[in-house]
This record gives sequence, structure tokens and C-alpha cells, in this order.
Amino acid sequence: MESLFTSVPAGAPPRLRPGVLLAALDLPAAFTALLAPMLLRYGTAVPPEHVYSALSWMPLFLAWRLAMAHAFGLHDFRRRLAPSDHMFGGLGAALAGALPGYLFLALLQLYYDPMSQFSRAVAVMDTALLALWYGASRAVALAVLQRTGWRLRVLLAGPEEACAVLAEEIRRHAPGLVELAGIAPLDPEAGRDGADALLRSWVDSGRIDRVILSTAALPDACLGAVVVGCDRRGVEVCVNPDVRLALLAGADVFSLAGLPLVRLSPNTARSGYGLVKRAMDLAVALPALVLSSPILLAAAIAIRVTGGGPAFFAQERMGLFGTRFCLYKLRTMVVGAEDETGPVLATEDDRRITPVGRRLRHMRIDELPQLWNVIRGEMSLVGPRPERAEFAESFAREEPLYLHRLLVRPGLTGLAQIHGRYDTEYRQKLRYDLIYLNVMSAQTDLRILAATVRIVLTGRGAV
Repeated sequence: MESLFTSVPAGAPPRLRPGVLLAALDLPAAFTALLAPMLLRYGTAVPPEHVYSALSWMPLFLAWRLAMAHAFGLHDFRRRLAPSDHMFGGLGAALAGALPGYLFLALLQLYYDPMSQFSRAVAVMDTALLALWYGASRAVALAVLQRTGWRLRVLLAGPEEACAVLAEEIRRHAPGLVELAGIAPLDPEAGRDGADALLRSWVDSGRIDRVILSTAALPDACLGAVVVGCDRRGVEVCVNPDVRLALLAGADVFSLAGLPLVRLSPNTARSGYGLVKRAMDLAVALPALVLSSPILLAAAIAIRVTGGGPAFFAQERMGLFGTRFCLYKLRTMVVGAEDETGPVLATEDDRRITPVGRRLRHMRIDELPQLWNVIRGEMSLVGPRPERAEFAESFAREEPLYLHRLLVRPGLTGLAQIHGRYDTEYRQKLRYDLIYLNVMSAQTDLRILAATVRIVLTGRGAV
């Protein structure tokens, strides 16, 4: 009988890893960002105590900055393939990498070592230089990779019909650095033999960086062989989850009587999260509505001047537990857009959207009036997007798990908004919503809000 524990073929030589090269360059860049501001601030007369502070803790500072760059995904060229991803990640990495070091020096000076001194101007310049390096170096790296023909090579595997649907999505919307290497039809009935054939034909040759399974509904022997075989060869394996698999993503696992159990209901009351979430909503929505009022006024005037009709409109949506409420938005479509057709979902080239409305949607300004819904408690900052009752009932008849998303307050933004597109099909959005329900936390909400700022500034995904 053939052993299941076979050795890994030699395959092709390892490919260039841009993240590793940039990680090596981040160390001298962090060193320069730490010392150069002192020369800019003081010239050749740098106070000795400032040099002492920097050099005494230099190894710790550099290690921390490198760790923060990694934590913010600046060495990840498998998932972050757009300059905007690294620009915002670089800003976060610079703040998280530099400021704690200066806080450490301040506490050290206050309680233990009066010689540990630094200039606040130097701290600001250091952080700015670090952010500039992160953003510029990654933009240059992506441009070089694009010019030299480097691509993240993706293989689709699974039933051929499902793979064809995914292939069309990748061809239309994937970044330019992603290359669809091919489709490997994987018959669920083929078992381990089908998995071995996939590994021999594609993975062993070194032509693949990532395998995307169109379904996880494969025999255990087949799924196990693909996952283990790819992992041993350094090839990432992902799955495009169906709704039921999305329901389990990030789920809370615990045990009872020695039995492993997975929580399927959203644990909104965990550690007082519900109260924290509501406090966060009010703390952000109130000042945001005040600060954005000039933008709302300018947008309302632009709508009235260019198209006539009301600048704002209210529309009934479904909220927590199916409760109906009036959602407020800036009008981006022509007056009477649905008089002849009835309720119709917006599409990518929707002719009902006005020129001003398209611009407002591109910048997400049309969503700002919903801050009032957040203050009223009908919505939250983060959560599944509220849907119109006509569409929600239709979706729920087709996919009963759609009702699961009504167990939490709808949100102004969410996973589907930062990862998907405005016109993404509702089942795709539902998968993101179900994943969110299982990973809900204050930390998750903050990350989604930060990603939303990036989406607003770049306009990615808008219709």
C-alpha cells in the first residue's frame, strides 16, 4: 500500500519575494528616519543626550518598527497589491512604530533616566519620514513588479462551472498584478487521485502562488490532499465560501462535556460589547455629523442647482429584527427614478444616476445623512447594510440564512462595503455579513472604520 506521507518534489526554484526584500530595506530606512531629523533640527550641534537616547535603545526601536510594518501588512504582496493599501498601512505602521518609542523615552526620563531626552519636532519628523518611506517604497515596488512582469499567479480548482464564474470575476476586477494561471477542474468524485493530479500538473511545477477552491464540498481525502500538499510546497490555499461556510468563519469555539461546539448566533453581549459599540457609535457619529455639515450643505446645493428636486430623500429599510425605519440619503438619481419600473437595484452603469450623484457615490458623500440614523439608534457605524423590504423578502425566500443578518443593527459600513463592490451580488455580500457576525468586536469595528476611510479617499468599489 502506498504511504500517504510522501516527500515533496523539488519543483521549480523559489521565486523572488518582494516582501522579504522590502523588510530588509525597512531596517536602514527606520534607522535613517530616527537619526536624520536630529540633523535637520539641530545641524551639527545635536544635543548629546538626544543621541544617547536614540543609540541606547536603537535595537529595540528598530525591531519594534519592523514588527509594526509587518503587522500592518507592508511585507504582504499576496493580498496587498494596490498602492493605496500600503499608503494607509504605512501611515498606521509609522504611527504605531514611532510614537510608542517616544512615549517610552518620556516615561523613562520622568521616572528613571533624566538623560533619555528627545525633541517633539524630531518625533514628528521621524514619524512623517517613516510614513513617507513606507508609502513611496511600496508604490515604487509595485510599479517595478508591474514593469518586470511579476504576477501573483492564481489557480482556480473545483467544479468547472463554478470556477468559470470565479474566473470572470477575477478577470474583470482583480488588480493588474494578479494573473489567472488557469482552471483545474476538480471533480468531487475524483477523490485523492484528482488532488494528486492537480498537484503534479500545476503546483509541483512552481507555476502557482495561490490555489482558490471554488467550493469546500469535496471528499475529505481530496480536500486534505490539496490543502496539505499545497501547504508543504509553500502555496497558499483559499476557498470561496458558500453561505453556510461563511456562517462558520471566525466562529467562537468552546466545549461542553468534552464536545467541541461552534457558536452560530452572534454574541453581541460578549464582554459588554453591545454597550461599547453603542458608545462608539455616538462618539463618532455626533462629531462626524457636525464636521460634515458644510459638505452636506454644498452637496445639497449642487443637487438642487444641477437637477432640481429635493436634495435629500428618505427610504424605508429593514433594521434590527426586521423593524422598519426611514433611512436618509442625499439624492443621487433622477426624480422619479422608479416610477415606471418599481424597486430596482442599482447597477454599474445605471443611467438613473445623475452626474453629480455619481460623484457623490464615488466619494460616499451620499451616505453621510445616515449618521443621523446612527445617532437615533436605528443603525450602527459598522454592520450589514440595511436593505429595502422588497429586496430583503425576495432574498430571504431564495436564501433563508439571509434572515440571520437581521440579528444585529444594520451599519453605515461593513465588510461587504470595504471588500466588495456597490453592485456585488447579494449572496456575496451575505457571506461578508455572516462572517462579520462571528467576528464582531470593538477591534474589528475600528479596523473596518479605518478601511472605510481608505475606500472613501480612493473611491474604490463605488458605483
